[in-house]
Amino acid sequence: MMKKKLFMTLALILVLASGSIFVYKKLTKPNLSPKTTKLYQRGFRLLEEQLGTYIKEHYSGVEKIEFSPIYITEEGSTFSNAYVRPTIYDKYGNKATLGLSVKKFIPLSYGLSSDIILDFDESGDEVIELMDSEDRLVDVSNAKHLPDEAKLTKARSTDENISLLVQDGQLKDVVKDEKGSPEAEIIYNVKLSKEEG
Repeated sequence: MMKKKLFMTLALILVLASGSIFVYKKLTKPNLSPKTTKLYQRGFRLLEEQLGTYIKEHYSGVEKIEFSPIYITEEGSTFSNAYVRPTIYDKYGNKATLGLSVKKFIPLSYGLSSDIILDFDESGDEVIELMDSEDRLVDVSNAKHLPDEAKLTKARSTDENISLLVQDGQLKDVVKDEKGSPEAEIIYNVKLSKEEG
């Protein structure tokens, strides 16, 4: 009798645990096919390299640039809308995230349609295109790392956002200049997540 109660209790705990894991995944993990997930991860990794490299090469006073997960904002279609947010750490331990509102100003997010195009061609091969500094699309479909032609030489919305974060006191001594921050670490993140709550 005691063994049967113990077995039933353990079975109930197992069912509750697996149900909780299922619900957690349903609430936090986007429902994309493995092929589409791989495309998003490859494409956004290149976008993160593009953004991180721009900040590292054009701003001094940066200790680290760390990326958020890839936030998926809509589901149900083959291609969902998605974006990432870079967080900049200064040399004083302060950190500030780009793409969040500063006072009443809401900066642009970094994602599909404004910075990157993701698709499959007629043969089912990945198509990944990044916007350059002149708002032209650069095909990076076969690139493992950011090619020189996709590097940003200017990025007005990023510059405005960083300037606001410095003015607001969220970052200290982060200055746009030619020296950059060659020692700054870039931490990429290609985990997919449902949009921030």
